[in-house]
Amino acid sequence: MNIQSEKGIQFSGGMPEFRPSFRSPVDPSVKLAVADSRHMQIGAPSATPLATSPGSSFGDLLTKALGDVDAIDAKARDLSARSVYDPDSVEVHDVMIAAEKSRFALNMTKTVADGLVRTFRELTQPR
Repeated sequence: MNIQSEKGIQFSGGMPEFRPSFRSPVDPSVKLAVADSRHMQIGAPSATPLATSPGSSFGDLLTKALGDVDAIDAKARDLSARSVYDPDSVEVHDVMIAAEKSRFALNMTKTVADGLVRTFRELTQPR
């Protein structure tokens, strides 16, 4: 590369040819070292599968899902309280992540409940 004028950089052999590489930027033989249990593990099985057994009824699954939402909310409330009373025992990002998970779970539960009520009303209204 040669600087030939004050107008900018110019190349002595003309513009270089750009050859895009379509290879994957990550080598598949390289494995990610998981140093903490909170790290995301791609391809790992879900921590809490929704269906515990093939014979589970809808009521059992709904009760389990509501219990999971309550557990997520209780964890967020516990971390928030610990951050106030003993700030050195928790990380602020853990508190924020738990609060957002709780907010998302409660919003999703409200959305599903509203949809079920709307569907029930539609099915029971005579036309």
